[in-house]
Amino acid sequence: MNNKKAKERLIELYGPECFIDKLHLRQKSEQRHYTSKSQCKRMKQLTFHHIREKSKGGKATVENGALLSQENHIWFNKQSPAVQAKINEMFQEYKECGIVFVDELETKFKIQSMLLVPERDLKYNRAKEKERMMEIVKEYEDEELDR
Repeated sequence: MNNKKAKERLIELYGPECFIDKLHLRQKSEQRHYTSKSQCKRMKQLTFHHIREKSKGGKATVENGALLSQENHIWFNKQSPAVQAKINEMFQEYKECGIVFVDELETKFKIQSMLLVPERDLKYNRAKEKERMMEIVKEYEDEELDR
């Protein structure tokens, strides 16, 4: 299998999205802002990433691959070998996670939704709430990377 076919198969299985973006492995502040639409489009284009490097015998297969945008592929290659190994491990773990979609789920309990409404005198600020949640996620990711 060549890189193009392996990339197309990964897209079929996991969708047309960069694994680094899906797993939130890179800070938004680290990403570049491009001056032209064509440059942005080129840098967001998906590439096939060899988890085990091609130079070390890695094949272009779904098992040995990940989808990375050109921008994130360049960023990945600038990381230390230890960080690259950890990220590659995360790619493999992500691919091993199975997702099953079902129309009905049989349980011995009833699932109900709950609506949380803030008190009237408090103003809900969506942007601040989103920022607070992103901080919590980043702290969790940092803890996971340190392990």
